[in-house]
Amino acid sequence: MSEDMKLDEVPAWKMVHFGATLVDLHAHPSLQASLFYKTLGKRIYPSARAFDPFKVRTNFPQLRDGGVDVLLSTVYAPEKGILTSAPPLKLLKYLMPRLWRDVYGRDYFSVVNRMMDVMEVQAEQALNRRGERQAQFAHSLAELEAILKLPEAGRPVALVHNIEGGHALDGKLENLEVFFRRGVAYLTLAHFFPNELVSPTFPWPEHLQHFNWFQDERDLTRGLTPFGEQVVERMIELGMLIDIAHCTPPARARIYDMVGKRAPLVASHVGAYDINPDPYNLQDWEMKKIAESGGVIGVIFMNYWLRPGESKRGLNVIAQTLRAFIDAAGEDAVGLGTDFDGFTTPPSDLDNAAKMHCLTQRLLAEGFSAAQVRKILGGNALRVLRQGWKR
Repeated sequence: MSEDMKLDEVPAWKMVHFGATLVDLHAHPSLQASLFYKTLGKRIYPSARAFDPFKVRTNFPQLRDGGVDVLLSTVYAPEKGILTSAPPLKLLKYLMPRLWRDVYGRDYFSVVNRMMDVMEVQAEQALNRRGERQAQFAHSLAELEAILKLPEAGRPVALVHNIEGGHALDGKLENLEVFFRRGVAYLTLAHFFPNELVSPTFPWPEHLQHFNWFQDERDLTRGLTPFGEQVVERMIELGMLIDIAHCTPPARARIYDMVGKRAPLVASHVGAYDINPDPYNLQDWEMKKIAESGGVIGVIFMNYWLRPGESKRGLNVIAQTLRAFIDAAGEDAVGLGTDFDGFTTPPSDLDNAAKMHCLTQRLLAEGFSAAQVRKILGGNALRVLRQGWKR
């Protein structure tokens, strides 16, 4: 906000939005940097097409323009099951040999570490015109607090590593501790395919089900494996947050029972089952369990998981879903997990991080109080990081 502008001249939404600490619990700039070798420090905005995986939605200028203070930078090593589900993708070995080597030429643990390395380098090299850092990684809660205490003008976006998919452990419990020491705040136990910990919950979105690709059957009766239970227990001991997104309903139920109130749980990017009855989304009783743990539920910015009939504009559906979250779990358990740059289809009226203020405007217009909006934007997520991340 301009220093010359008087407070009574500042729009109410702007005071709420830029006065909050905005935390995105789940987004994938690392996919753009590691798979497509994009430079995240460049001010490039996406096309108007809803599904365009090659356009960056969370580069550092976009995050700063949108008022994002903390981004949980999600690292995902593409699973080898993708090649079985879509055989033509095997041609990447010959068409894009560098990508093939970087993604499928090594074990998952190595791929994830390389992707985190790439993000660290990008953050170090991205400077604005005044030579100030645009983004900076926090490898511990103390480092995160130090970044947030910097003067707002010129303050870099704080980035925190997190990993999507327990396959990244390669079946080794000791790899979890390596990730924790590296500064990974949370692990999403499941993703697209069954791993050593758990099975995933959903079939592939409709926009990916072409030519009979990605139509794998899912066993929604599978819960946590014995190794998955070991991982959950070790995460509680370490002080590493547990993300239940993508897990099957039985696996989620087992996690709720195991964790109880011992640690805050995270559902980083989900919808509400009462609005879209897909097993990926959370039922009211589950949201209550997460709230009782002191955790947070992040609404995903993808219409397919919120309300499939809404194929384009989505701000209204996001607001409706947040209201459902609050009705079920209370206003202290709600946050944002955009899933930007995760090969998702974001709503056309909120399709990149620079437009985050549009959500603030919509929520205030829908009757959410300023205090509720601040909690949704990041107050709740920041509290969970402070309470549950012991690094």
